[in-house]
Amino acid sequence: MGISSDLMNAPREFLSLFKAGQEAARSGNNQQAHDLFRRAIEVDPYHEQVWLWLASVVETDDDRRVCFENVLELNPDNVTAQRQLQKLDQQALLATMNSQGRRGGWSRRRRRLVRLVLVVMLAAALVVAAVVTGLV
Repeated sequence: MGISSDLMNAPREFLSLFKAGQEAARSGNNQQAHDLFRRAIEVDPYHEQVWLWLASVVETDDDRRVCFENVLELNPDNVTAQRQLQKLDQQALLATMNSQGRRGGWSRRRRRLVRLVLVVMLAAALVVAAVVTGLV
């Protein structure tokens, strides 16, 4: 896997930290990877790839959301970040739905309807992503 064009002109310190973070993430050492990616971001926060990698090693959905939102600030067309944010939104909605259901707030029929809407939204998002990336 080569270096993407946005990393070609990155500072040497950033590249060193970023590559070390990738190695740590690949070997399953998420805490070390997290630390290295955060240090790389302190050197240069304007590379979407480091934010994507950081999202893969943080512990909470809130932290992942921040990473994906930062990616989209740098590149609004990043399909990976768009999809992951949609997925987080859907998970949050389902969690809310389930908690409402346990408390008796939503009927079984209503929960099914919302699930159906979520499936349709996901399918539409995948079609849009395919069109944007030229797969269709």
